[in-house]
Amino acid sequence: MIRFHCPKCESEMEVDESFAGRGARCPTCGTNMKVPKKGEAPPPAAAKAGPPRPGSATVKVDGQPVEIVPPLETMVVTSMVFLGAAVLGLLTGGVLLGSTLRYPWTVGGFLGMILALMGTLTALPAYHSIRRSRGRKRGRLHAQVCMGGGGGLFLICTVIFLVGLAQILNRATCEENLKRIDIALWAYAEKHNGAFPQSLRMLVEEKYISPETVTCPAYNIRVGEQSYQYVPDINVKNPLFPPDMMVVSDGEVPPPNKAHEDGYVRVLLLNHQVVTKSDAEWTAYKKAQGEKWNDVLNKMRNPKTAKKEEPPPPPKEQEAPTPATPAPPAPAPAPAPGDAK
Repeated sequence: MIRFHCPKCESEMEVDESFAGRGARCPTCGTNMKVPKKGEAPPPAAAKAGPPRPGSATVKVDGQPVEIVPPLETMVVTSMVFLGAAVLGLLTGGVLLGSTLRYPWTVGGFLGMILALMGTLTALPAYHSIRRSRGRKRGRLHAQVCMGGGGGLFLICTVIFLVGLAQILNRATCEENLKRIDIALWAYAEKHNGAFPQSLRMLVEEKYISPETVTCPAYNIRVGEQSYQYVPDINVKNPLFPPDMMVVSDGEVPPPNKAHEDGYVRVLLLNHQVVTKSDAEWTAYKKAQGEKWNDVLNKMRNPKTAKKEEPPPPPKEQEAPTPATPAPPAPAPAPAPGDAK
């Protein structure tokens, strides 16, 4: 047992040696103090009397109540740190790193799920340790909150991670994206007198396509950020636009041609076809398409010239000459009367 006096009112107190070095409160004057170790003089008064401190326990020494504050369970503190890191990891991956990660909430959900699980598993033994201590350790309420809150946070992060993982596994290919863009362009043109929109973002804003459709899955950029190059000012009712004219391609944004593993560029044409061009063909093909576009613009600005430059109709097939009918053979001459004998 440790015997010591209150540094303020000189009241004598006696506590077990297990409380050495812990905080206490004088039952007479309410002065906060620290229980000295055996043979150590009591420190001076720390503060004036006040209300009972959270988590404190009251023991009786010689019939007098003494307030003792047990230490907080270490595993409870660890569990709280894990749960705080889980929330921070979820927000960091989803919000702070959203501009650099391709699937930010999937990464954030994975980090939050792992950290929340660790926090929940740490709170379980902490709660049982506090119960077995019989008041020598505090933090039971903290452990209960960590178990409930950690379990709920784990479920939320798991759902976010699984939804993001399903989007990764079921993401459309580049060809499928171009076909969806083609359907959306022509649907837009039907409502706007044959005119295509000025940008692909207009198709997203008017709900013709989803935001992830404008992102090529081969590019390591955030989903929803446009990676396709689009040629605006096309009107499908204008016959000057050739059917093999390039409308959308994925070969302009760096890295231009190394995005796909096969090294080919995907191109959507006005006639609904999706063609591929190799790295060696792409530069020449893009140049030819640019010349074709300039030719269309010149014809639109000078309609008279466009009429003059219209190709002549193909010549009609000439009828084959009728073969001459051969003349019938001449009759043989009649024999003379003398020859009849």
